[in-house]
Amino acid sequence: MLIANEQVNACVAPVAPTSGGPAYASARVRALFEAMAPTYGFAPWLSGGLLGRWRRQLVAELLPPAAGQPVLMVDLMAGGADLWPALRRYLGASLQLTAVDFSASMLARACRHAAGPKLTLHPADALATGLPAGRAHAVTCAFGLKTLAPADYIALAHEAARLLQPGGQLALLEVVLPARGWLRRLLPAYLDLLMPVMRRLCPAAAVHAALAGYLRRGPDLGQLRHALRQAGFGALRQQQLWPGCAVLLTAELTGAR
Repeated sequence: MLIANEQVNACVAPVAPTSGGPAYASARVRALFEAMAPTYGFAPWLSGGLLGRWRRQLVAELLPPAAGQPVLMVDLMAGGADLWPALRRYLGASLQLTAVDFSASMLARACRHAAGPKLTLHPADALATGLPAGRAHAVTCAFGLKTLAPADYIALAHEAARLLQPGGQLALLEVVLPARGWLRRLLPAYLDLLMPVMRRLCPAAAVHAALAGYLRRGPDLGQLRHALRQAGFGALRQQQLWPGCAVLLTAELTGAR
């Protein structure tokens, strides 16, 4: 791992708020994830293992690399680099992953992977990473879309396109509230019941309740697809993942940016 805990905390500079309402301001979202980082290990348990299942499904959608060739990937809004284990199992020693996040505390969690030089931690805003252009074979983002204002989708799409090689892949994963059916009723009820229990068992985890508000608003998938097409992406494919409360959107960089 190329950046240690102390270095991560030292080199993350304050970022300016993005467009959108206060809930989507970068400073507010960053502060939220800084506060959640110590108890973020609860997330897999709270999802009943679904977060890990969905991450593996994202990875399975990536095209296999050519034999013996390095695979350069960028994971935006990477948090604690939780996508790394599934990517590593799928791509093996050929994988070189740069995990981008603007929360020093979330990136510091990635040190538990002990991944060596194959995993680089890059403290930056996902909308303007400062990474070299046109090098990545694939760009991923898992569970970060809900904290972006729809007005920022264009910036996200263009940054992903800038990072990718021609023909490179983009894979975006997010939890969503279904438009109808039993899950639309059950998921908010589950969250409303779960948070008071969490506050009692672990008061420090109460900050996770803020994510429920982002989930209820959800990403605007129509605007997101439009932004991706504008940035030069084609072959868009949107899948609803079992049991119906996650969406995986994949695309390929095909057009001029």
